[in-house]
Amino acid sequence: MSSLKKYCEKNGLDESKTFNMIVGQGGGILPQKVGMQGYIAEITDTAIICSNDKLKVKKEIPFTSFTSAEFGIGSAQLWLQCIVDGAPFVFCSPRRDWKDTAGKLLLEKIGEQTEIKGWKEYNGYTGKFFFIYLWK
Repeated sequence: MSSLKKYCEKNGLDESKTFNMIVGQGGGILPQKVGMQGYIAEITDTAIICSNDKLKVKKEIPFTSFTSAEFGIGSAQLWLQCIVDGAPFVFCSPRRDWKDTAGKLLLEKIGEQTEIKGWKEYNGYTGKFFFIYLWK
């Protein structure tokens, strides 16, 4: 059983509205110990609620605070590079999570606030021949 599934069961969350988020740059919005930091992101109608039990962090980030978003590829990962409350907020997720219901919901909610650029990167990374796409 995946850790996301276990987390959802333990905390009574809907797995279709819960997203694995690996923060590469928290912009002071979410704390990071060293380098990248993992969070479980619960998606609501108005915000993402990011939790990391080990760091004892639970923070709500309203979708209205997103002012830009763009996909990019780095270290063989798909990153969403955002500006949130005027600060850089950059995160990635495993490939399957971008394609599942929660990933699509997250992108829909962010897209309601600001145009998401770089869909070519998203489509290449989540597409059938993504290994070929990554080596181009």
